[in-house]
Amino acid sequence: MTSRPLALAAVALVLATGCAAARLPSLADGEPVMEQDERRMWRVAEEAEDDARHNGALDPDPALDRYLGQVLKKLLPARAAGRLRAHVFAVADPRLDAFALADGAIFVSTGLLCRLENEAQLAILLGHELTHALHRHAVVEHRTVKNSAAVSASFGGGLGLGRLGALATVAGYSRELEREADEEGLALAAGAGYDVAEAPRPFEHLLAWMEEEELEEPFLFADHPRLKDRIGNYRRLLATAYAGRKGGEKGQDRYLAAVRELYLRNARLDLAAGRFGPAERGAARYLELRPRSAPALALLGDVAGQRQEKGSEAKAAEHYRKALAIDPACPEAQRGLGLALARAGDKKGARPALRRYLELRPRAEDRAWIEAELAELEGKP
Repeated sequence: MTSRPLALAAVALVLATGCAAARLPSLADGEPVMEQDERRMWRVAEEAEDDARHNGALDPDPALDRYLGQVLKKLLPARAAGRLRAHVFAVADPRLDAFALADGAIFVSTGLLCRLENEAQLAILLGHELTHALHRHAVVEHRTVKNSAAVSASFGGGLGLGRLGALATVAGYSRELEREADEEGLALAAGAGYDVAEAPRPFEHLLAWMEEEELEEPFLFADHPRLKDRIGNYRRLLATAYAGRKGGEKGQDRYLAAVRELYLRNARLDLAAGRFGPAERGAARYLELRPRSAPALALLGDVAGQRQEKGSEAKAAEHYRKALAIDPACPEAQRGLGLALARAGDKKGARPALRRYLELRPRAEDRAWIEAELAELEGKP
């Protein structure tokens, strides 16, 4: 599955010229033999994963990393456990995206993790991506390309993750392979005891997000199933292969406990990208789980202040004051209140808040700028 814009259109032109390649045995069956091109894809994937670990592209929470790994382990067939470098990476990106590399590494954006509602939806998503790796779909699609050199040369960029993003071009799988990932991935989730009725939801979340962002579906293959078709395919499976199946585990409480702190981190990413509505919703969602969170209230203040609408400064100050009533040592709230009051012309109220911010954050990256603000408020040259 992919939601990235058409940043890889040049590669799409190459991929579109390919003809169908022979299917490969699953890594869960027999003793698969890898040829040179597949081994190379694994090497490049490993390098890309190392890059992602060291360039700040990943969410830093080790507890979230462990949780994602535990869910993936429930899905991974025992015979494939030693044949894949199966791991789930949470990419710090508020956009919705997920894809798998040839070696079993699965990348899921924090934006998508914050949209999912329970562990069953996560398991269905991971099962889908895991199937791509188990059935070696990346290799199959790579071999459909007549000019492989053109694709190999494309491994130099993509979606802010270097070669990792370029490798994700293989996520534009053909209709047949995507259908197989739907079916086999859902079977993995069902075998692990999850509620298969949740199957359409990850794709409904993606479709809703794309409509909100007014994006077109950017799949690289002309015959790639549209999202509505994908949702319909899952509903067909529920009405046929899984007809009469009731219950199953949703794991909502467990999921919310694992991703709770992610709501706030992802909301900050949305705000940094100027996406005020999603940032506000993320902070509000976090406050539903932690009603007395000063940092979340401070973030709502930041959103209100940056909107620059009528009455935004007063609204921002209100959020900051609520945050400080909960925790006077919240540096984000002190900074935000000081700046909001300064913009409103309240120099007397702004100065102590900004001084307190610098006390709480003596090594703040914006220290020089805040000191300049204070000097101006104090009338110093």
